Amino acid sequence: MSIHQLVVIGYDEIVRNKYMPVIRDAIAEGHLDSWSLIDLESEREVIETRLVGADPQPRAKFFVQADNGDTALALETAQTALRFLRIPGLPMLAYIATEVGSHEQYLRRCVAEGINSLVEKPVLAPMSGGVFDPSRISATMAELIADATARRTRHSVMTLSRYHSIYNDRLIAPLRERMLAWKAPLTSFHLRAAGGVWNLEHEFVTRDDHPYRHGYGMLMHGSYHYIDLAVQVLSLNKLVLGNRPLRLQLCSFGAFPTDQGRRLSSRATKLLSGHSECAVLTRDPRRFGETDITATFRLVDAETEATITLGTLSFEQTTPSIRSWSAFPAGVYNKNGRTSSVDLEAQLSTLYSVHVHCYDVPRGPDADKIGAVAEILTRANASLLTEDSYVTRETFDGLFHSDSNRTPMQNWLRGTETRSRLKDHYLPMRVTEALALSLRIPGQIVEIDGF
Repeated sequence: MSIHQLVVIGYDEIVRNKYMPVIRDAIAEGHLDSWSLIDLESEREVIETRLVGADPQPRAKFFVQADNGDTALALETAQTALRFLRIPGLPMLAYIATEVGSHEQYLRRCVAEGINSLVEKPVLAPMSGGVFDPSRISATMAELIADATARRTRHSVMTLSRYHSIYNDRLIAPLRERMLAWKAPLTSFHLRAAGGVWNLEHEFVTRDDHPYRHGYGMLMHGSYHYIDLAVQVLSLNKLVLGNRPLRLQLCSFGAFPTDQGRRLSSRATKLLSGHSECAVLTRDPRRFGETDITATFRLVDAETEATITLGTLSFEQTTPSIRSWSAFPAGVYNKNGRTSSVDLEAQLSTLYSVHVHCYDVPRGPDADKIGAVAEILTRANASLLTEDSYVTRETFDGLFHSDSNRTPMQNWLRGTETRSRLKDHYLPMRVTEALALSLRIPGQIVEIDGF
């Protein structure tokens, strides 16, 4: 067993609350020697307060100046910080948990310097002049994956679905089994992820942890968990279709922060003192990232143009929330009252379908005390699939999505993570790119070849 040092890049509340126990265990078990952190100089006071009572304390801290959209400066800053924190003779691991716009600079340095990394979802959000540029996602991913492969370094991505017991054991596994047995492709897939996020107009401009002002929104935050899940399910078609070339076609419509004043109840918004319009949103409405997106797609055989799979993808924040406060409360992670509801159905033509509904259940007034319930409904042509019932219903209570994040962190720290490697996220990030580009031409088809 080799021992490493860990550098946490971006010490936010998730790291403190969710991952510090995992890091502590890894040190106790001898996988880690110690941990250090990198964060912004502007956040120094917040970070020092957040570190009070942390166990274990960081060996070292390095605070950097914001790069303000200067790509060369960002890469130089990342290189300086990582080299400063190195312990000679002790290999480094880097957990990249910054805001998504800064992922690329640190991932590039980790790949270039042979530092094994774990990067938060989504992998990256390429920026041009300080504004999100989705057209660069595929090329950047391909470049980083090629470089990482050549250097034989391990890079993984933190995302919910790869280790989620419901999505893996109760959705993907039974689909795989029946597709192989019956040589049946996936014929439809519908997924709706409702985020329950309530931001007031001024918060779209002022928030630093989810900066819509840089041109990205729902897609480059919580939606990626479910884009990744959708790609895993759609990719099951390869079990039946082999190496036949497939093409994904999709088109989308979105809603943006500037639309919110017309979509939300004015009475409810006034209760939160958020009824005043924000002039910045009105001046440049399309610069801001989306709050909601809905897309329709089809997966086709590229040689015959035969439709294989039809479906919809919907990622919405403007859905029921538990927010009742006007100002973000101190010490609360769930500052905007988000409550998640994920509803999806996958069908194998006339043979079988599985419908999963995973939703949050608040456990009282504490916004950070939220559990989850999963309900699963299957329907089958039991006259042919004789081991199945016509209809089954199951309910699973007491679920916590955070468990699905701790597992990849534990495995990565021990060098055993294999389900969520950087190369496994090339296709999900291509779909993310296509969805982001389709928002710029509402209703127009965007295609991905070689799916």
